[in-house]
Amino acid sequence: MRQIAEEDLRRSADVLVRTSLRLVPGERFVVVGDAESQPMLAALEAAGREAGAEVSALRLDQLRSYSTNHSGERPHKVLPDGVRRAMLSAQASAFVASAPHAEASMRDQLLHVAAACKGRHAHMAGISPVAFATALREDFATLAAQGLAVERHLEAGREITSESADGTKLSIRTGPPRRWVARLGRPEAGESVTLPAGSIFTCPETISGTFVAAASVGEYFGAREGLLTEPVVFEIVENRVMNVIAPKSPNLLREIENMLHIAPNSDHVGLVVIGVNTEIGEPTGDVTVDQNRVGLHLVIGDPMAKLTGASWSARTSFAACQLGGSVRVDGALVVDEGKLVAS
Repeated sequence: MRQIAEEDLRRSADVLVRTSLRLVPGERFVVVGDAESQPMLAALEAAGREAGAEVSALRLDQLRSYSTNHSGERPHKVLPDGVRRAMLSAQASAFVASAPHAEASMRDQLLHVAAACKGRHAHMAGISPVAFATALREDFATLAAQGLAVERHLEAGREITSESADGTKLSIRTGPPRRWVARLGRPEAGESVTLPAGSIFTCPETISGTFVAAASVGEYFGAREGLLTEPVVFEIVENRVMNVIAPKSPNLLREIENMLHIAPNSDHVGLVVIGVNTEIGEPTGDVTVDQNRVGLHLVIGDPMAKLTGASWSARTSFAACQLGGSVRVDGALVVDEGKLVAS
């Protein structure tokens, strides 16, 4: 596993505080972490103080909640009193703690409080030090400008094609009533952003062809595999994954095939994702990072209908990420081997 130096965490924390949350002197900044995320918690605390903010750094593993008669031992079912009180007067906040499923309701409460108090919130539940240091390096103002330029091309286009040296060859059609959704990491008052960021996505109207995931895949099997040593090939016909090829990874192949058959639409391509974060270099094996790398990636399953306007849903989803390749919109080159061409 790649070792992350303290200065890498400090650099990313500084970029996040200055250009995503846009802290100014005198604001109150709350950072929530735990023992597992202590290095990131410390980096964010230091960056907030350097920005002139009043900082409260809180650890979930050291907090209790008495007002709800809850013992406070993790997993927290409710938001600890100390976090709630701190966020009531904060203009900005960040969450970098681990993310056990049993604490999902507590995290939802935290997001609700951030919105109700008109705070700017960066949500990084379960983020790893590698993801923090790798995916938060780009100035978020630059990232937003790059992403919006690409989004303009995508919204005006109708047909997208993608090819790669690994064998990807896709033909995609988009358009009304589908919507492109940009995740570029700059929250306004009352908003939360999920980081890492740097992607634009939609549910395709139609998609067919071959997609080669040579970087990473999601879900529990992807977390186990990390950076793929052998590519996984998805053969797609009229929006459905009809065949998966991974002859050197039989266990991974079996698990992906099982995932595709869990429920209706589990085998449908839910999202086409265009990564625009130019500061993410080599793939990490973590799809939360890799799907923001410059290029075209896919999510199989849930189309996030409330955001994209899709007329269907799926209970499952997992991302599949390419290494490189090209992306064309109505024939115009937008991405060329990891570089943005659109401006």
